[in-house]
Amino acid sequence: MARPGALLYGEGVLHRQFLDHAKAVARFAPVRPAVKAGLRAALAFFVPTVVGTALHLPSALWLAVGGFNTSFVDKGGSYHARFRAMGGTALAAAVSAVLGGLAGMHPTLAIPATLLWVTAWSFAGVYGAAANLTGNIAATTFVIALGLPAAGVVPALESGVAVLGGSAWAMVLSLLLWPIRPYRPARKAVAACFDAVADYAEGMSRTVQGAREDAWQALIQEQHGRIRETLELARTTLAATRQGRVERGRGERLLVLLESADAMFMGLIALGEQLETLGPPVSGPVGDPRAAVAVALLDCANTARDLVRLVEQEGRSRRPQPDWDGRALRDAVGDLDARGLITRLERARLSDIARLLSELRERADVALDTACRLPGPLTEAPPPTRALAEESHVPLWDPVRAHLTLDSEVLRHALRVGVTTTAAVYIASVFRPNHGYWVTLTVLTIMQPYTGPTFLKALQRVLGTVVGGLLAIAVSSWLQNPHAMMGLLFCTAALCVSLIPLNYGLFTIFATLTFVLLAELGSGDWTLAPVRIVNTLIGGALALAGTFFLWQRSEEHRFPAQLADALSADREFFAVLSRAWQRGTPPDGTALAEARRKLGLATINAETSFQRLLNEPRWRTETVEPLMTLLAFTRRFAAVCTLLASRRSVPTSPAVQQALSRYAQAMDASMEDLAQAVRHGQRPKPLPSFNALIGWNVPTPDEAGAALGSEAPLLQSQLERLARQINVLHAAATRRLEPAPSTINTH
Repeated sequence: MARPGALLYGEGVLHRQFLDHAKAVARFAPVRPAVKAGLRAALAFFVPTVVGTALHLPSALWLAVGGFNTSFVDKGGSYHARFRAMGGTALAAAVSAVLGGLAGMHPTLAIPATLLWVTAWSFAGVYGAAANLTGNIAATTFVIALGLPAAGVVPALESGVAVLGGSAWAMVLSLLLWPIRPYRPARKAVAACFDAVADYAEGMSRTVQGAREDAWQALIQEQHGRIRETLELARTTLAATRQGRVERGRGERLLVLLESADAMFMGLIALGEQLETLGPPVSGPVGDPRAAVAVALLDCANTARDLVRLVEQEGRSRRPQPDWDGRALRDAVGDLDARGLITRLERARLSDIARLLSELRERADVALDTACRLPGPLTEAPPPTRALAEESHVPLWDPVRAHLTLDSEVLRHALRVGVTTTAAVYIASVFRPNHGYWVTLTVLTIMQPYTGPTFLKALQRVLGTVVGGLLAIAVSSWLQNPHAMMGLLFCTAALCVSLIPLNYGLFTIFATLTFVLLAELGSGDWTLAPVRIVNTLIGGALALAGTFFLWQRSEEHRFPAQLADALSADREFFAVLSRAWQRGTPPDGTALAEARRKLGLATINAETSFQRLLNEPRWRTETVEPLMTLLAFTRRFAAVCTLLASRRSVPTSPAVQQALSRYAQAMDASMEDLAQAVRHGQRPKPLPSFNALIGWNVPTPDEAGAALGSEAPLLQSQLERLARQINVLHAAATRRLEPAPSTINTH
């Protein structure tokens, strides 16, 4: 019988991959359309277009390009940060328009200029996502100007001034006329964390009452990575919002709320790991104590929903008074214990669950108190919390020097984009297709640092362009009135920007419709839709060729290193616990939080790499199931560590301390060996018998109870659970090296 979750590629691999890619192309993100951002971007594009057309300005196109592109840069945050980002992008685009227009006048100069300019701006990604967006806008503006060469130096300078004018209008619109409140993005990001916590608590409530053995595993795979990503997005958004601001009230309280959401998430992880040890529900004369846990978890979810409302809304609100904690469960445990219906270990587990529920309620209370005071001035010190990591000021050239190697994905991507775009410019200069810059724009838009996302975006771009082109043909066949057409263009421009968060293919459909109709309206040529489709097909083919043949590194070679990093982070997380055990004190909160966050990010990186691996076109037979198991149980190992970290103390008897020391040393060595084996494609060494290492070595059960305390059986059970996780990881790492079967099995 095949292992659960196995997915083996063999015969029919192409058919399977085709279906997977088709699903990915049509997949919608679980978010709302960005309607306000779409309307604002449409105004940034539409007003310069109307003004330029009405005044017969020769640079009307550049006014619209500047306004539309700069509107994309506003991601919220402080006014200072937003002004700096939009202003920097406006300057970069203006210079690109001037240089592109001048280079387009001399075909022999256009080739080397494209290679240098596009490669340099594609390399801007070393400075982060904002710089990468600015670089992409600068590169696309350059190739548009290259395809529309200036008639001289003065017209080239005029195009640059027009770009600045359109960008200035977008900045006025975004920062003055229709601003996003500085803390609004941060509020929404923090509220999304509590919303994710509520979903997790509801899922746990359903799972604790169910009987499926794999339900907990499915819940972990579905929720843990998503919540960690939501927390990190909120952390980044809050850091950007607070950057350059003097006001501390809301910023400090949002920070407290973010850390409270993180603490509630960790509490739920520990609670879920302990609940899973209880096994399936049972019925008895006094009922199953899981019912009390399920009710408390639902109440916890409702409290998290209250926090979503309190964080998102403006103005003060009455504080909700939740009525849930671990008291109902403790009462049920006491009743069961009095009747002699539970064992000593079961009593310890249920008592620990009650403790975790009470601690979860305490964290929720801190969040509620902070959320209700969110709008007011900061008149008191905020509750203790970890400091939010602010961006450190690093020397300007340090990121560049760090990435000046072909091992750098950023440099490899920049070179790929530069060479491929240059090839597109050369082809356009030789064959001179109509609107040849559409070819180069397609190349710049499609090419991503990794093969899988590039392939997916190529499919979305090509299919979206075909659909959008067909719509443009249909519209232009019956609607050619300039005034009606401008009204339609406003709507399609707003739609294309609004739909970006949902699906890139939808954005491409309406972007194609908008810009094809705009080009047809400006030129009077109502046959440009087929030209757009053909040029997109050429650009897509060039982008894929550049991706596959220029310094390509398959995710198959990159993924083992990412997975090994996640396993190493697991090891570091456990090391924080083991050091605390040796001192006989609770783990250091700061060190534990940093290790936990590092582990969460490393696991997200590994999961993202694995998803890119699945999205890559692959022609070989390969086994995926061991990789899926390694990923899943990397999180399971971390979940047990989180449960162990929630302990307030460990038994301090010499027998326990010696056993813990032996266990910790063996676990550390085994995790290090496992990470290296995965990284280098080697077979891991055999594991020691962890259960033998944690034998407490006391003469009798009565003496064990006296010497070790009531916590010892629970601790031993949790360590045995951790040992089971590493055994599964070890088995999966070993299976990964076995030859793959030649048939597909999805059972």
